[in-house]
Amino acid sequence: MSFFSSKGVCTIGIELTNVQDRSIKVVKRNKKKKNLYVFSSKDTISGVVEISATKKRKKLEHTGIELKLCGVLESNLDSGINTDLVSSFKKLSAPGTLSDRKWQFSFPEFNMPHESYDGINTSIRYYVKVTIKRNYAVNIKQEKEFCVRNLDTKIPKSVPIKMEVGIEDFLHIDFTFPKSVYHLNDVILGRINYYLAKINLKYMQIAIIKREILRASEETFTEKQTLCTFEVMDGAPVKGESIPVRFFLENLKISPTYRKIAKRFSVRYYLTLFLIDEREKRYFKQNEIIFYRKSIPQIEDK
Repeated sequence: MSFFSSKGVCTIGIELTNVQDRSIKVVKRNKKKKNLYVFSSKDTISGVVEISATKKRKKLEHTGIELKLCGVLESNLDSGINTDLVSSFKKLSAPGTLSDRKWQFSFPEFNMPHESYDGINTSIRYYVKVTIKRNYAVNIKQEKEFCVRNLDTKIPKSVPIKMEVGIEDFLHIDFTFPKSVYHLNDVILGRINYYLAKINLKYMQIAIIKREILRASEETFTEKQTLCTFEVMDGAPVKGESIPVRFFLENLKISPTYRKIAKRFSVRYYLTLFLIDEREKRYFKQNEIIFYRKSIPQIEDK
């Protein structure tokens, strides 16, 4: 059971039940690793709340004790304004004097359509929170976080990807990938084909780029992160040469593609080509790829 002590006033413990066979998601909170139990949408969230009043203090009056299960979109951007995605309340106690109590709780088949997410500036968290409400003092709160993972049942149609880079009479390259939709443990296979190559290339790479997009009341924040790169070559390519490309997704810290969660937040991924020729001229091409969840690992630590 997770216990919290509030300055000698009381201790609050929250324990989730029926979790023996559940998967574990390892997260970092306050620079420390923490294990979260994994649930899916429509699972029943059940557990026990235990409150112990400190014997040495005088009686503590409260105006009610509440239990809330919620999923929240949190960001340190947009003035730190959070968005409730889902929530449900239960009243544990009417106003009175705090005493040692224990309650069992259950939220049957709770709808949690959006996954937990830890990003650059934005996160989606799920937790059960106990609040002891007080009139003339700060409310006492304690929460128990858990993780949500959902298998994707509606997989978007995959189409081949072809990106071309051309410099008239000097260079003609294309990049081909047989599909645009991948599961999180997939392997991205592609090929670079050189049809015309009369200049040296100082630098060429293909990268997987993640973009977090958060829409605020007055502006849109976009954060970009390079997840991995494939260094193709430098020097002069040979006409007719074909270079295979492979990206192994299993060890990358990626999520499924998210689109307009709460009409505010998206996570999108791109295959990006970047090259510089001998004249310092830069070329850039990108194509969106879609990730989906096919399975839930027993232990997720990345």
